[in-house]
Parts: sequence; C-alpha cells; structure tokens
Amino acid sequence: MSCLKIKILLSATFCTTMLHAAMVTSLQKPFSQFKGSYDKAVQLYQTGEHDKAIKLYQSIVDLKLDAADVYYNLGLAQLENEQFKSAQESFREALIYNNKDYEASIQLAISYKKSNNKSAALESYNEALQINPDLYEVHYDLGLMHMELGVKSQAHYHFDRATKLNDKLYEAFNDWGILYDSEKQVSKARECYQKSLAIKPDFFFAAYNLGLSYKSSGEQKLAIQYYEKALELKPNHQESLVSLGNLYNHQKHYDESIKVSLQVLSQNEKSIHGYYNLANAYFGRKEYKKAKVSYEEILNVSQNIPEVYNNLGIICLELKEYDQAHNYYSKALHIRPNYSSALTNLGWVEYLNDRLSTAIEHTVKAHSINPNDPVSNYNLGLYYLKYKDIKKADLHYSAAMKISPADPHAYQDLLTASKIEPENETYRIILNRYFQKFAHHKEKDFESNPKAQ
Repeated sequence: MSCLKIKILLSATFCTTMLHAAMVTSLQKPFSQFKGSYDKAVQLYQTGEHDKAIKLYQSIVDLKLDAADVYYNLGLAQLENEQFKSAQESFREALIYNNKDYEASIQLAISYKKSNNKSAALESYNEALQINPDLYEVHYDLGLMHMELGVKSQAHYHFDRATKLNDKLYEAFNDWGILYDSEKQVSKARECYQKSLAIKPDFFFAAYNLGLSYKSSGEQKLAIQYYEKALELKPNHQESLVSLGNLYNHQKHYDESIKVSLQVLSQNEKSIHGYYNLANAYFGRKEYKKAKVSYEEILNVSQNIPEVYNNLGIICLELKEYDQAHNYYSKALHIRPNYSSALTNLGWVEYLNDRLSTAIEHTVKAHSINPNDPVSNYNLGLYYLKYKDIKKADLHYSAAMKISPADPHAYQDLLTASKIEPENETYRIILNRYFQKFAHHKEKDFESNPKAQ
C-alpha cells in the first residue's frame, strides 16, 4: 500500500504557534530561514536525496519545535533509508504532538512491518482505524497480514471492509480469492478472481489464479482458457506455459503442447518441466525416439527423478528395447523402492522375457503397495493364468474389473497369450467371463498400451 504524503509547511502563523514559549528567544535564525530549510528538506526528499533531507529535518527538530509534521517527514525520509528504528521514533514523536494523525499511525505500522514487528504493526494500523475507520488501504493491508498469520476470520473481515469501501480494489479481490482457495471455498474464490478481472481485464494474476483453480478441480478446458488469457497478458510466464503444456497433453493436443514446451525451453534450456511435457507430447504422437531424447535431457539436469526413469522404461518397451527398459525401471526403484508403477512395469518386462516367477514377485509387491491399481491386478491375473491357477487369476481379474471394467489393453494382452498357448483353457474361461464385449472386435482395433506412468 502507498500512503506516503509529504506534509508541507504552509505559513509563518502555523509555524510560530508550534514553538515552545521558552524556545522562541533561543532561535538564532529568523523564521524565513527556518521555513526555507523546511521547504528544502521536502524538496530533497521528493528528489530521493534522503540523507540530506534527514540532516535538514534533524536541524529543525533540534530547534525543539512542537511540529508533528516535521517529525512525520523526518520519519518518511528515515523509512526510505531503511532506518526503521529511527523512523519509528520519529513517527511516535509526531503522534505525541498530534495523536489524531492517522497518517503517522499508518507509517509507523509500515515501519514496524518492514522491521518484522508484526504485532506492533497490527496495533498501529488499528490505532489508525480508530481515528478513521474508512481507510480502505489499511483494511486491505490488515487482510494480507492476517492471512499471512493464519487468522483467516480477521483476514476475511478486512478484505470485506476494504472492498466495500472501495469496490475497485482489484488486487484485494484477487488476494481474497487466494484466501478462499486456501479454505477450499472454490466458488467464492473464483467469484473474487472474476471480480478482479472485471475491474481490471489486463490483471495477469487473476487470470492465472483462475487457471490454477480450474486445473485443481480437473476442469481442464476452462483451465486452458484462463492460462491462455494469462499468457496474452504475460506471454513468457513460465508457470503458465508449463501448466498449458501439461493440460494440452491431457487433452491430446500434442502439437500445442510441443509449441509451448519449446517456448519454455527457449527461455530456460534446463527446465525439467519443459522437457517432461515435450517428452509426453512426443510419446502421445508415438514419436518414441524423440520422447526418449527429451527424457534423457532431463537426466542431464537431474538424475534423481524416479518418474523419468520409469517413463524411459515405458518408451524402451515400445521400442522393444527390453534390456534398457529393465535397466531404467531398476534405476527408478533404486531411488524409490516402493514405486508401485515401476514395480508393475518391471514385472511386465520379466514376463516378456519368460521369467514368470520374478514377474509375479515384483507385481505382488506393487499390488501390496497399491491394491487398487487395475494394471497390477490385470497383470497378476494374466500371470496366474499362465500357471493355470484359475482361482487366483479370477480373483485379480474380478478386482481389476471393478476399478477399470473390461480394459481393452488387458483384453489384448490376454488374447495374445491365448494365441501363444492355445492349449491353455484357462485363457478362454477368463475371456468368456470378462471380455465378451470385445468378442466381435478385430485384433487391429487394439493397440498395445504402456503400463502406468
């Protein structure tokens, strides 16, 4: 907030009424010279020469004048010079001479806040409001301070007062929205952001916060709309570009994701999020080699992200590079031993390499970590069918069906296995029991799907 107001000494009459009677005879300079010093100090402050202004104000103070305005202006100069303790003393002196000077109380609060004395700042702000309850900027700053301190009821009260006193405070509406968002009051938060944008259509932060809000609730199209709006206002904003890349991938708008991801990387060639979104976009377009290169670029920045190794393993599966896939999944698990997706995927590589007992071992461990993962359930069902253990297979297929009914990729895996071992009747039993809906589909209708990323 900005409440800085230089107080100008207007007349000789005003000044002489502020003199202690005992001091009048001790003045060595005529009033015209004193007035000139005062005006010069004001000019120095306004031109940013705070040290010189402080010296002049102090010379006036040394005259023992009862001038609240002199102390106030001295405090302003000291505040600009980050001499917070001195500024606080000056503002307190100003209030001694004029305890109704709410501007001095405001500046005292600001000096306390800048020196991290929040309780004293709150007290001074409240003193200013006792003099003038309609100071909307004070209410706004109190809202921010109470929000930072976690006193949410008081923050709401002051945001409400500030915006009622001045309904054009777009920044206050935006910050009030952030407070509502922190309380999961999504509709009220969005209402505040919308009011902020209605007042100031080019206010970037309100558009960005609406994008965040809609992304958090899974409303991806609206999130994209507001992130795009934010980027119109601030074209190179990294967080908006990264979020858009992620959302475009979810919407399968891979070309748009590649475009914004390359924009991120043009600004920051080591952006992990930029490479991550770019890799996922290439993967979505089935450009697996490009996806692999993008993920490997992340490893040049950090070797400690298990998701990157897991996804590289998925890409290697698509490229039928099974040994590399095994290596990447193992690295992911070295970083995070209980990474259920990597365990499931490592089990799948073992299955493809005809190491069934090891495949089951990894997948059982993954299942124990995340029993509701449909992939591990479908895979365990398939592995147990290969052992002709229909009871265990049925148990896992039944569980998987409740989570992700009749998954076409699970059907394709089962169909492939049944063709490799046509004599194994257990495959036919499960196909008939759970996958009748696919009976008339042609095999080309199903594409292999990488295991959970």
